[in-house]
Amino acid sequence: LGQSMRAADSTPDESKPRSGRRLVIVDAANCLYRAFFAIPPLRTHDGTPTNAALGFVNMLMKALREERPDHVVVVFDARGAADGRRALYPEYKAHRDAQPEDLSLQVPLVRELVGAYQIPILEVTGCEADDVIATLVAAAPSDMSVAILSTDKDLMQLVSERVALIDTMKGRHYGPAEVEERFGVPPARVLDLRALVGDPSDNIPGVKGIGEKGAAKLITEYGTLENLLAHAGEIAAARTRTALQEQADAARLSKRLAALRDDVALPLTL
Repeated sequence: LGQSMRAADSTPDESKPRSGRRLVIVDAANCLYRAFFAIPPLRTHDGTPTNAALGFVNMLMKALREERPDHVVVVFDARGAADGRRALYPEYKAHRDAQPEDLSLQVPLVRELVGAYQIPILEVTGCEADDVIATLVAAAPSDMSVAILSTDKDLMQLVSERVALIDTMKGRHYGPAEVEERFGVPPARVLDLRALVGDPSDNIPGVKGIGEKGAAKLITEYGTLENLLAHAGEIAAARTRTALQEQADAARLSKRLAALRDDVALPLTL
């Protein structure tokens, strides 16, 4: 990790113009998983795995150099994070595989590294990291731009003119235009689209028989999920019409599961 840690002292990227304050929010789980599977296995002399820790630090350092933030926070899931949504839908995230042991072993190392950089770690009991991130975005002053270090599709509903997702591994930046290119709808309508499509990784049902392209077309035409369901009987395609009429409750449930809370009580301030 020495090379990456020395990068912390490198000169910030002055090529990017700055205006106002910046906040960088690091989605710890997303970054750790991506780093773990992107970097071949690496170990110390005693066998401790380090590939996820190395990748995490590389992502963090690149974000700090390029975004030059005034405020930084790393957000982890807390114990019982999914309990609230499981109370609504017991099958939520029911089919997820167990976290690889070599990745679990590196989580304490990453926490120690973040502490060494004097960056606060934020986790709120009973709340998923995505909800904590949404609350941080909502609480950020209007003159502050926000960069979320993550590729999580759920977080793309937060994107706006002052909020972006950044993927340092691929050098990608997701602003409103990039989100619309990715989904076929603007960020404000991503939640409605996700309610139709669902999410197999989180076991959110959606409406069976409607894919992402079809959902984008429907949301573009009808604007919101509720308006679409209200006019489902007018849809010419019989299969789509029937699916919406028969699975309206599943669509509404899926939207509630995918919606991010922005009212979490945070234990720290800017």
